Amino acid sequence: MSNLDLLVKSLNRIENNTLIYIYKKYIEIDELKDPTEPTASSELLETSHPITFNNFKFNKKPINKEEYKLFKDRIFNKERKSIITQDEVLKTDLENMTIADEAYEKKPNLFNRQKYNSYPDEKRCTYIRKIKHKLTRCKNGIINDDEDVCIKHEDTPNIYWDKYNDLLEKYKNIVI
Repeated sequence: MSNLDLLVKSLNRIENNTLIYIYKKYIEIDELKDPTEPTASSELLETSHPITFNNFKFNKKPINKEEYKLFKDRIFNKERKSIITQDEVLKTDLENMTIADEAYEKKPNLFNRQKYNSYPDEKRCTYIRKIKHKLTRCKNGIINDDEDVCIKHEDTPNIYWDKYNDLLEKYKNIVI
């Protein structure tokens, strides 16, 4: 193993041990009650060995494993996707665009871009950008009805156009 792998492994171990300690010490609720409260079983507490609540005894195993798993997933943000693929980016973009197209066809005068997260296809810039190694279509509106690009990309060559069209064809073949 390389030094970097050993470092990552040890950091993960530290994170997990710290998480278990915090959960056990501050979150997990002990089923024992405070011995200073008078109860019917106070005579049993006096005769048996005294229970101390100030001394925390660390045990690596949580009592409620499901609750600990939810806590761990929330802390380490497990619901967030770590890798977003080109297909997922393309799929969400096309879905937003089709919803915006439908809304624009119904009431073009009342169309609101922020409500649909996209301009309709005919009002959206056709410039293709590469962001985080993924091809995406510019989300700005076009200059006027005679143009097909926004003000930013008016003089810029569209170098990723062919690659984007190939991706669209592949995606449409997969979906169909």
